[in-house]
Amino acid sequence: MCGIFAVTGDTDAAATLVAGLKRLEYRGYDSAGLAVHGPEGISIRKEAGNVSALEALVGRLPVPGATGIAHTRWATHGAPARANSHPHAAPGVAIVHNGIVENHAELREELSARGARFLSETDTEVIPWLVSNALERGADPWTALNEATARLEGSYAVAMMADGAEGEIFAARRGSPIVAGIGEGRTYLSSDLNALSGLARHAVALEDGDTAHLTPSRIDIRDMNGRPANRPLLDVPAAVTTFDTGVHKHFMAKEIFDQPDVIEHINRLYLDGTALDQLLTLDVSRIRRINFVACGSSYYAAAVARHWVQTLSGVECTVHVASEYRYETMPRAYPGEVAVLVSQSGETADTLAVLERLQHIGIPVIAMVNETGSTMARQADMMLPLAAGPEIGVASTKAFMAQLLVMAHFAIHIAQAHATGLPTGRLRDALADLPDLVRAALHNEPAIMEAALRMEHARSAIFVGRGAFHPLAAEGALKLKETSYIHAEAFAAGELKHGPLALIDADMPVFALAGSKAMLPKLVSNVREIAARGGKIHVIGDRDDVLAMSGEAIGALTIPRSHDFVRPMVSTVPLQLLSYHTATIRGLDVDRPRNLAKSVTVE
Repeated sequence: MCGIFAVTGDTDAAATLVAGLKRLEYRGYDSAGLAVHGPEGISIRKEAGNVSALEALVGRLPVPGATGIAHTRWATHGAPARANSHPHAAPGVAIVHNGIVENHAELREELSARGARFLSETDTEVIPWLVSNALERGADPWTALNEATARLEGSYAVAMMADGAEGEIFAARRGSPIVAGIGEGRTYLSSDLNALSGLARHAVALEDGDTAHLTPSRIDIRDMNGRPANRPLLDVPAAVTTFDTGVHKHFMAKEIFDQPDVIEHINRLYLDGTALDQLLTLDVSRIRRINFVACGSSYYAAAVARHWVQTLSGVECTVHVASEYRYETMPRAYPGEVAVLVSQSGETADTLAVLERLQHIGIPVIAMVNETGSTMARQADMMLPLAAGPEIGVASTKAFMAQLLVMAHFAIHIAQAHATGLPTGRLRDALADLPDLVRAALHNEPAIMEAALRMEHARSAIFVGRGAFHPLAAEGALKLKETSYIHAEAFAAGELKHGPLALIDADMPVFALAGSKAMLPKLVSNVREIAARGGKIHVIGDRDDVLAMSGEAIGALTIPRSHDFVRPMVSTVPLQLLSYHTATIRGLDVDRPRNLAKSVTVE
């Protein structure tokens, strides 16, 4: 959500800022803007719409200068409009901000009484006025920013420039991520470490309460108490080549078809169990309870993992939605209790809030994250990298697959440590076969496109499954919703008679996910109930599953035969392709769905 990019020491700051914003586009936004500090002071350019519109504006109205700040906005306060886009300014200062100022109404009233003139509907605009007032009282810019942020309630990452401080950038952080990068004669700020690839050699992540002062040659940080602080150096990824779609039309398609290679890479890391022995710095055999916590697609991946862990090891597992769990009364820690927090970005605000609470009551936290330099990765007690590589499409595909796969390895590791006697070697063999199984599933794309054509004018859809395939059905429904804007719901197949059958008619497409062979007769019975009421059934399963329901189904999204353990991962592929092709047939932007952001860094 939102993105900040800043640079000082550049010969053409505006061009670098625009390029930086393009790297942050995947986070989701509705407007973009920049400010450059040059010979004539601070100049601002901003536009509603995409970064290309801002780039065109800068082309028409250049802003020379070596120092600048820039922002992509995802609206939280105020409509998506030029007036509400960042940067925002007050006398002597310009700022960009990610986060939510919860006490902005009170601050706006106070500042208005002092003569502040607000030009937007945003919560952000109180920040430059607070800084401006401090500057008028004689504070230097760094102190002024510190005084201003001390008045804020909520979350923020702020980048600021001030008159009389050309070549300098100031930053502050609480709750929202921001990193400072060190390049050749330049320094940078970014919401995302990957956006600095090819520009900076190293970076430092600001911690909560930190403020920073950047010049072209150095970065100075103060902690929440105003003391100089040294933060660990992070290696910036090598130049990222995945910011283009390659032979594919969209990032989502590229990332779906990247999955066999991603799986092979993850298997090289985890298949022999050595990495898990090294990364899990606790006695796994003493684990008695696991609390999975996540949001969105990560939550559904965790719900699948709960089935695996409980089935293989007998260890009790719970799964929690982070946005709810953070406000629940948490019980005391039990001996042998651990938490597994799952997040692609490692910056999900609700999940980070849960992490803080869990550590406060003494529960060890394992983070499963794709961004290894993220706040969650740094603050957790242990970290298991997802190793999916950068994911640009807002709808998670390869990162979701990576979450399932890493948690499958984790489940085997737990079972082996608990000496359950299960043939874990066979399970690892099944994981070793997974890349080829996913490739085979991808080869069925033409049949999935036929199903997508039937969905072009659909207004709603239902997904059903049993066991681990119920949360997988929920992931399929989520993918269809977020990319195609079609209302979709997922139900445990056995619950259809408890209400959802009332939704079935001749216009209702239903996708039935076939799970384990032991449960197939139960699913067949459910499918017949749907067919008897006119539902348009599509089966997602192997040839045997399709044959078992051929009398009721109008279509099949066929997957290759596979071990029950890996079948959820193989079945993920047709769900992804179905949502992708339905969205493209409907003429929608699958990489940037409306109203959505890749990284949810506010509540």
